[in-house]
Amino acid sequence: MPMYINPPPQNPLTRIIATIIAVFALAGAFMIGMVALLVVAAVALVAGLAIWLRIVWIKRRLRKSGVELNVGVAESRQSGQVIDAEYTVVSNQKDHRDD
Repeated sequence: MPMYINPPPQNPLTRIIATIIAVFALAGAFMIGMVALLVVAAVALVAGLAIWLRIVWIKRRLRKSGVELNVGVAESRQSGQVIDAEYTVVSNQKDHRDD
């Protein structure tokens, strides 16, 4: 037999009122949760933006001081340099040992 702190209401009118109060309480909890989620998302967005701006600012300072960033990959793509080489095939066969 279940034990209740407050037993469920027996009167239909009080049950309806209790249901309405419960619905409003759940809706209020949902709204507070959504506001909390939006606050956390906004803080994360601002922090991400601050980190991104800091990285961009550091890269700009490095470029002004003469440090080249992304050397190698970017230069080889932009300059269009091609390495030209000649080679000789020594053998097409795999080395087999017969014992």
